[in-house]
Parts: sequence; C-alpha cells; structure tokens
Amino acid sequence: MSKKSLMAPFLAAIMVAALAASHAQAQTQPAQEGDKPAKSKSKKTAAKSAAGGKVKFINGSGETPAQRTARLKRECKGGVDAGACSGYTR
Repeated sequence: MSKKSLMAPFLAAIMVAALAASHAQAQTQPAQEGDKPAKSKSKKTAAKSAAGGKVKFINGSGETPAQRTARLKRECKGGVDAGACSGYTR
C-alpha cells in the first residue's frame, strides 16, 4: 500500500475532529459586546404564564366504557392477550 492510501483516513479523522471542536467552541462562547440582548416577555404575558391559566381537559375518544368494552371484544378476537387487548381475547 502507498503512503497516500494510509494517510487519507487519518487526515479525514483529524479534519472531522477539528470541525467538531470549533463547532463546540462556537456554541459555548459568551455573547460579544455588540450583540443585542434577546427581548423578554411583557409583564402581563409573563404573569399570565406564571399563573398557569385555565386547563382544558379532553375527554379521550368520547366513547363510553360500555362502547369501549364492546369494541375491544370485537377487535381483539383471535389476537394476542397483551396491551389494550389484555382480557378481551377470550
């Protein structure tokens, strides 16, 4: 084998390592003096999100327990007795 064929993978690995190191360093550098700080939320918006607001509950699929049992018995015939079909395969 020639030296070129042995050196190519080694040089490629060095280039990848150098790029990864420069990328990591660029993300960890603090903001420079010329950079503008990010705008913060207004006081009303911040207070509203801190309070939590109203929580809306969703009632699942909207089927009653009896409808669910009938559906599972129908869908799980001959299926494996696991997951949602547990207890409905008989």
